[in-house]
Amino acid sequence: MTLLVRRFVTVPLLLLGAACTSNPSNTPAPASEPPARASAPSAWVPVRAAARVALVEAPAVVLSAPDTTAALTAPFRARVQQVRARPGQQVRQGEALVEVLMPEVVEAAGAASAASLRLEAYARQVERLEALHAQGLAKLPELADAQTQHAEARAALVAAHAVLRVAGIGPGEARAVAERGTVWLKSPIDGVVTEVRAVLGEMQPEASTALVRVAADGPARLEARLSTRPPEGATFAFVSSLGAPVPVRLVGQSPQVDSADGTWRAWFEPEEGIVLRAGLGGRLRIHAAAGDDTVLVPARALAFENERTVVFTRGADGQPVRREVDVLATSGAEALVKGALSTGDAVAADGAVVLQEAQAEEGTGADGVTP
Repeated sequence: MTLLVRRFVTVPLLLLGAACTSNPSNTPAPASEPPARASAPSAWVPVRAAARVALVEAPAVVLSAPDTTAALTAPFRARVQQVRARPGQQVRQGEALVEVLMPEVVEAAGAASAASLRLEAYARQVERLEALHAQGLAKLPELADAQTQHAEARAALVAAHAVLRVAGIGPGEARAVAERGTVWLKSPIDGVVTEVRAVLGEMQPEASTALVRVAADGPARLEARLSTRPPEGATFAFVSSLGAPVPVRLVGQSPQVDSADGTWRAWFEPEEGIVLRAGLGGRLRIHAAAGDDTVLVPARALAFENERTVVFTRGADGQPVRREVDVLATSGAEALVKGALSTGDAVAADGAVVLQEAQAEEGTGADGVTP
C-alpha cells in the first residue's frame, strides 16, 4: 500500500475513534442504591415531667388591700390653712394632718348644733303636752304642732350630720367645728404618708384631688391575666424582680372574658405570713399537678384522628407507636396531656406528619401504625 493510500485510511479511523470516546452519554451509568428510609419522618423529643415545668406564665401585679391606702380630700370648696404632713411621716389613725377652711362644712356644723338644741326643746315640749292632753288640759292641734316642729328639727339635724360625715366629722365634733371655723382632715388609718400635695393658702375646688395620701402594709392580693383556664390541681407561684418565687393560691376567677385581649382575670393570695408590696409587678407561673400519667409534650406532637387525640412514641424497633391521650391544657409551645406516657418515652415532634405517612402506608386512612 502506498503512502498516500495509508494516509486516507488512517485519518477516518482516528476521527471515528475520537467521536466514540467524546460521547459519554452512550455509556450506561451503574445503578445507585435507593437511600435508606428513616425510621420516622419527624425528630424524637423526650417526654417531660409536668410538675417541673411552668405550663403557662402570665403578667401579674400586686393590688393593695382596701384598708391599706387612704386619701385626704376636701369634699367641698376649701382653702388650705395649715399642713402638718410630710412624706415618709409615720401617722396614727385620727391624726390631724391638714387644716382647711370649708364654709359649707362650718355652716353644717352650726346647723347641727342649732338643730340639736331645738330637738331637745321640742322633745320636752311634746312630752309636756302629751301629759296635759291625757288629762284633757291641752288641745290636740297644739300637741300636733309641737310634734311637727320636733320632726323638722330631727330632719335638720340628720341633714347637717350627713354633710359633716362627708367631711369626716363625727356628730360629737360639730360644736367644736362651728366654734373654731375650720376643719382638720385626719388620717383614716395607721400608716406612712406617701404623698403631700397640699399648699398653704391654695384654694381647692369642690371634690378636689387628694391633698395627702397614706399607705400601710396589709394582706395584698395578686391580679393576673390568663390566656387559658388553669387545669385542676395546678399550683401557682409569683415571680418578681425582687426575689425568689412566692407560692400563691387561687382565690377567684372572673366569669367573663375581656373583649379587648381575650384573657381572664384571676386573683391570688400569698401564703399566710408572706408580705407582697402593693404595685409590685411580675409573672405568675402555673405548674401542672404532679401525676404518673400526666406529662408535658410539644404542642405539635399532638395529632387528631377520628375525633381522638394521639401522639406517636418511639417503639423498641424505632417505629412510631400510637398513644391516645387526653389534652388537659395547652400553651404556645407545650401541651399537658394525660395518658399511657411516662418521662422515659420519646414522642415524635411533629405528630401530624407521622400520622399522614402512617395513613399513606396503610392505604385506608384509618388505624395502621402499631396500635
